[in-house]
Amino acid sequence: MSAAAALEIRPRRFSLADLTRTGAAVWIVVLVAVVALTVTDAGGFWAPANIANVLTATVVLGLAALGQHLVVLSGGIDLAVGSTATLSALLTAILLDGYPIRTVPVLVGMLLLGGVIGLLHGLLVARVGLPPFIVTLASLYLIQGAAFTISTTPTGQVTSALSSVALQRIGPVPYSFAVLVVALAAVAFALGRTAFGRQLYAVGGDLPAARSSGVPVEKVLVTAYVLAGVLAALAGILLAARATIGSPTAGQGLELSAITVVVLGGTSLLGGRGSLVGTMGGVLLLSLVSSSVTLLQLPATLTELIRGVVILAAAALFVAKVRR
Repeated sequence: MSAAAALEIRPRRFSLADLTRTGAAVWIVVLVAVVALTVTDAGGFWAPANIANVLTATVVLGLAALGQHLVVLSGGIDLAVGSTATLSALLTAILLDGYPIRTVPVLVGMLLLGGVIGLLHGLLVARVGLPPFIVTLASLYLIQGAAFTISTTPTGQVTSALSSVALQRIGPVPYSFAVLVVALAAVAFALGRTAFGRQLYAVGGDLPAARSSGVPVEKVLVTAYVLAGVLAALAGILLAARATIGSPTAGQGLELSAITVVVLGGTSLLGGRGSLVGTMGGVLLLSLVSSSVTLLQLPATLTELIRGVVILAAAALFVAKVRR
């Protein structure tokens, strides 16, 4: 066998870039974090109450991250995820005001509100041609301003049934975790088993080529933003359920956390490439960070410092992938 032939059949090495792209890298970090916390305080970390806190934290962030994942795959970004969740949480508590009979219409209304916000984003990006960053940044301020116009202080009251979804649990698993599991399964099915999923990857990977191939680009982009809006509104409902009241700052910072976990999970901010498994790994990692600060009785301000380091690490991974 010639040297050239030997080179041709040499197995391809599995690189760090492959681990990052498939989302495996972030799960390795999660495993290391779990081992470190177990060694540091095994009894505290594995206590049902702490596991419940970690899983509860993953629900809201996970829902927001699922929507962000779809938008980033399309080559866009949604900076209004947090403000949409905030408005949804505030209106849910105000409109319910403790009356169970209002539950279904209010919850449906909040999901529709999220969908309408996403629809406006999608139309401005896909049809008008405005940059996603500008559209959603403006929307962030507009929606947040609307929330503060409605109320500047926590107000309203959710029903006991709705609050039990967020606060009650089976063992260490909160009821609300089932909502995230269902949403994750739906998004995974949409990405892996439907024409929308294939078209979303195509649009994010090469929009002109996708358009010339007959992909309904506008429809795909609008759908991605609508789904992101609905998921953000759902996250807001659960924020209200967890707090039992609405707050004009309920979802503050949620958009940055969602972007962080998506990038940490290996999704390219340029679009067209990403791992849903990796995004969920990023969600769990960030939730572990928040939980560990409380568990180890560290200063609360350390959470933001650690989150900043995580964001820098995510940015470094993104730059490294772009340069390759």
